[in-house]
Amino acid sequence: MTAFVVVHDGSCGGCSAIAARLDGLLAVPVIVRSCRDPRLTTEFPVLYGERPCRRPLAVLQEDGRTRVVGGVRLLLRGALLVAPGRRGRALRLGAWIVWTRLRHLITGTSAPVSR
Repeated sequence: MTAFVVVHDGSCGGCSAIAARLDGLLAVPVIVRSCRDPRLTTEFPVLYGERPCRRPLAVLQEDGRTRVVGGVRLLLRGALLVAPGRRGRALRLGAWIVWTRLRHLITGTSAPVSR
């Protein structure tokens, strides 16, 4: 894989915290980009027609192909790329994401709380 570009909502504190931690967890270089960047679809035409601020996405560039993944496929792809020796940190981050999301759903707060 030549690029793993994480596209997230830069105005969301929790989203930014998660995206920032991925670079230290994955075995491949991670590029973090805000979905609000006006040059995003110019640099990554595969995002044209997508609504990148609706949910976190990743642009994967490998073997000359570029594709977008999101949702469960993004989580599974990220899990496969966790660097050896960093699985504990990845599990803690995953648990924090689940806890934050559940707390957000239960309390009905407007945005996940960043850590």
